[in-house]
Amino acid sequence: MALPFLDDFAWPSSFEESGIDRPELVRWDSSPVRRTNTFAINPPTIGVATLDGLDAGGYPYQFNSTDAHGWADTLTSRQLLLGGMTSADGVMLSFLYQGGGLGNAPDPGTDSLIVEFKSIGSEGNIWTRVWGQDGSEMTTFNQVSIPVNEGIYLHNSFQFRFRNYGTLQGNADLWHIDYVYVAENWAIGAPPEELAFQKPAYTLLRSFSAMPWTHYSSNPSFFMKDTLIVQNNNFGSGSDNQEFTGITLRLESPGILPIPYTNQFIENVSVPVGPFSTEFLANLLNELGSPSDLIYDVSLSDSTATFEVSIWEEEIGFYTDQSQVFDNDSIGFRQVFDNYYSYDDGTAEKAYAIDAVGGQIAVRYPLAIADTLDGIAIHFTPFYDNAEQETFVLKVWSDDIDMPGFPGDLIDTMYQFHNPYYFTEGYDMFAYYPLDNPIPVSGVIHVGFIQQNVERLNVGLDKNTNSNVGNLHYKLGVGNEWAESSISGSLMIHPVLRAGKELIVSTEDIGAHIEVKELASSLAPNPTTTHIHFIAQEALSWTLYSMNGAVVSSGFKDYSGRVDVDTSSCEAGIYWIQITSLVSNRYTGQRLVVLPH
Repeated sequence: MALPFLDDFAWPSSFEESGIDRPELVRWDSSPVRRTNTFAINPPTIGVATLDGLDAGGYPYQFNSTDAHGWADTLTSRQLLLGGMTSADGVMLSFLYQGGGLGNAPDPGTDSLIVEFKSIGSEGNIWTRVWGQDGSEMTTFNQVSIPVNEGIYLHNSFQFRFRNYGTLQGNADLWHIDYVYVAENWAIGAPPEELAFQKPAYTLLRSFSAMPWTHYSSNPSFFMKDTLIVQNNNFGSGSDNQEFTGITLRLESPGILPIPYTNQFIENVSVPVGPFSTEFLANLLNELGSPSDLIYDVSLSDSTATFEVSIWEEEIGFYTDQSQVFDNDSIGFRQVFDNYYSYDDGTAEKAYAIDAVGGQIAVRYPLAIADTLDGIAIHFTPFYDNAEQETFVLKVWSDDIDMPGFPGDLIDTMYQFHNPYYFTEGYDMFAYYPLDNPIPVSGVIHVGFIQQNVERLNVGLDKNTNSNVGNLHYKLGVGNEWAESSISGSLMIHPVLRAGKELIVSTEDIGAHIEVKELASSLAPNPTTTHIHFIAQEALSWTLYSMNGAVVSSGFKDYSGRVDVDTSSCEAGIYWIQITSLVSNRYTGQRLVVLPH
């Protein structure tokens, strides 16, 4: 492409996002680097490129037990046409960068961010380092300007790239890049005179980011926000007018038109230079110009619903604009009403875990109506510790009668062991874990798990919201009391309810959550005397352990089907059978009771 080159990462500029349908938007070669909206602190405009220790599928480059470091992400520009230019043309690369932001920061002395330029040698491309920065925790963006004035770079296939050296074990050692600009005459990239959003919106609900449609329908106006304050930035040289503002709702269904709302009190209002905020929900007018509250129409569905919400300062959004993509003066999100509750915005900037044998974590959810709890969805985030061989048991507590807001009695007893599941096909995905038995629930419940060992089971922690206050509690093993967490954020654990549906049987029935297929059926009979059996769902191996860790017996099944295990030589007591997939190396386990013969 010709100069100027510009990307503020507010539009889908990666090859993966636009390479097929909108190639004119593409600024970068295929890359594992992701475009994020929630990780940086006070970016100039919404959207940055985030370099970390995750590959293109959201899985760590090396998720092992050692602290592996190395070159992780690379973000490479498209080829730029610099042929025929000289140093007198003053070609300059400029960009902004930030270490860490709301995520884990790169460490001084071991982690770094570099920029390399491409020249062409007799044996092919040559990449030369032209700039570098040692690891640092930062809350602001720094400006960098690098001349592109040497003859070896002034050719028609010139490229530049960003690379980070840091952990290869997950969502850590983060660098954020913004406002990348290459132009002539020594120009340094700075946003033109415009108004832009800095942060996204993610919900119009008062307390939740998502909830079951049947629960919302019980009292729609109660669950809606009264205010929606969004962060903006004015890049003008002086005060500027906020024009063409509004918000649009549209049911995500074929043939449904968007419903626009405007606010005359923010239209043509002068705003100061620099950061400012806008309240989008007050004094709304509908498309007829009449005062109107914004509310999701419960008559549009009886089971589930998803709405597209667009907010703009220039009219751009899901179904409004001239370019058909969001830019820095427009934001949008999908409001999902399915069968689960959530507080978080769907992104894990950091991780939350406890290191205690028998440690317990519980998240409080007040239910709008009585329902049946079928399972729990959890985002286990890949953050240094690979816990896929560790085990936990799901738990559900009622609210404590004597200490309201704290977990009280267990609502049901569950024994099925589960393992953390990490995904290789996307970021911030949730695994769905069914309860041993569906549980009738009402009022306030607390959902979570008890871990078996001391190792950390890192759960995603959204740092852009803060519902943990009063809702997240932990217990450091047997004999300890429940304590309220002081860690800010929202833990990514969701209760999944029946919500007027049939029992969950497929991934399509659980919305954004991915059901983790169990490796095997429950042991039967259990308790037993002389034998047990289970049904293998895929090729697997099994090992039977006594409670002191001794191997009693083992075997494998190279295809799905019935597996028989002889327990006639086992003394009466409690045993543990560990089952390992021969396909994916996932682990699970079940408790076994052997009765006297």
